[in-house]
Amino acid sequence: MNSAWILLLVCLWMFLGYKFYGNYLERQLKPNDKKKTPAEKYKDDIDFSPARKPFLLGHHFASIAGAGPIIGPILAISYFGWLPVVLWVSLGSVLIGAVHDYTILMASTKYKAKNISNIAKDFLNTKSGFVFGIMIWLTLVLVITVFSASAADSIIQKPELVIPLIAITLISIIVGVGVNKFGWDYKLTSLIALILVFIFAWIGNQFPLSLSISDPIMLKNIWVTIIILYAGMASVVPVWLLLRPRDYLSALQMSLILFLGFLSIIIVRPVISAPHYMTSDIFPLWPILFITVACGAVSGFHGLVASGTTSKQLAKESHARPIGYGSMLMEGLLAVFVTIVVISGVNWGMQSGGFSDLLKNGWIVLFSTGYGNIVGSMGLPILTGSLAAVLGAFMVNQFILTTVDSSSRIGRFIISENLFPKLKNRYITTLITIIPAWLIAITQSYESLWRLFGSSNQLIASISMIAVSSFFLTKKRNVKFIVIPALFVLVTTLSALAYLILSPNGYIAQGNYILVIISALLFILGTIVAVEGFQKLKK
Repeated sequence: MNSAWILLLVCLWMFLGYKFYGNYLERQLKPNDKKKTPAEKYKDDIDFSPARKPFLLGHHFASIAGAGPIIGPILAISYFGWLPVVLWVSLGSVLIGAVHDYTILMASTKYKAKNISNIAKDFLNTKSGFVFGIMIWLTLVLVITVFSASAADSIIQKPELVIPLIAITLISIIVGVGVNKFGWDYKLTSLIALILVFIFAWIGNQFPLSLSISDPIMLKNIWVTIIILYAGMASVVPVWLLLRPRDYLSALQMSLILFLGFLSIIIVRPVISAPHYMTSDIFPLWPILFITVACGAVSGFHGLVASGTTSKQLAKESHARPIGYGSMLMEGLLAVFVTIVVISGVNWGMQSGGFSDLLKNGWIVLFSTGYGNIVGSMGLPILTGSLAAVLGAFMVNQFILTTVDSSSRIGRFIISENLFPKLKNRYITTLITIIPAWLIAITQSYESLWRLFGSSNQLIASISMIAVSSFFLTKKRNVKFIVIPALFVLVTTLSALAYLILSPNGYIAQGNYILVIISALLFILGTIVAVEGFQKLKK
């Protein structure tokens, strides 16, 4: 089957969803640009800082589009084939995920830019909101841990990334200072910065840098330490100085690389070699597909970004639709793009260079190889397959790092706003977040716990939507378009947790009682909060 048709149809569906359903949601949420946003009202130029719409759109998209929309589809394809993935991402992103992101961003903006755990605390139940905050903080620690380790792996596997990663960080600081303190024209500055980023990507491809350390564990731990130190620094410096411009430049660079990939698919029209549907011997399609492919369809992590960093930078309420709803659709397109790359850019099967063979070397290797094969097939003299593969890996690494630094900042918000409101020192709250992540990463003790991320992430999404529904009911808004997706995600996630615990190949059968206990606690938490939430909505 010609993969170009799938991409064009999904693009059309996303456009129609944004135009019509996004417009319907905007009428329900009633943004008011005459009202000062928290970014303006509480401006401190550390966390609260009104941003230009392109900069904030770049920050939000780069932060939410981590490794999830790449890892999830690849795993789901290996279980179920590509068609269920494309259908779930297409429907989920428009009808559930974008609704989740947009409504949380609007609720947080209208409620002093408080994070979603505080909204749950104030509009559902104080104890539930506190426990929800703990659950969110633990999830953020796990995200920082795993994504730091993934970024370290990608740098070790592709030392060509070292120079461009250092360069984009330094260029971002220059852009942040120039635009915010010296009034540089942001369009011209962005163009020059972007050109420099790609020049350094080419230099990195010519001169790869690697540490001369033979011990692979020590090598990985050094890179993990560097990445987490960077994330800690990005968490405490003014948001306009590093986090926002770096995410903005990363989003621009990633968008161009994605556009190049889209154009290559349209021109090359690679044929799909993977099966459209497979019956998995391990998992049933429902509910496992829906927790395997989270980011790209619906993700609780997005609500943490929306109510964490983004709502504190929103200059106008009307910006929330393109930033909240639009960014989610862009991530859905990313997930579909990744799907097409790995099912048509490489051959299906176990043979050398095939899907399963490359997947054994890591999902970054699989994606970057498929991307390089498709883009390299255009025959452009400068853009070789090897350089295209580096660009693909660079894009993935950028996705990961922008999620790590945003997660570190959001982690300290959860501590200072919900868990320990009297603890306001941003340096201490950052250390409380990143030190556990670093310890878990260097001891390699996260691999088992990461299996729970999909379930906990979707549980956070469902609880967040219930909390937001309660908030908007106090504003006398219609909330059916939030409650129905919340109920679907909740039932699906609780069913997945029950299956993973009790199935013949589940955690009990495996004797993995740590996962049994944590999964059972998640199930109980989700049930309690859901019952309390729906009772509150009914009342």
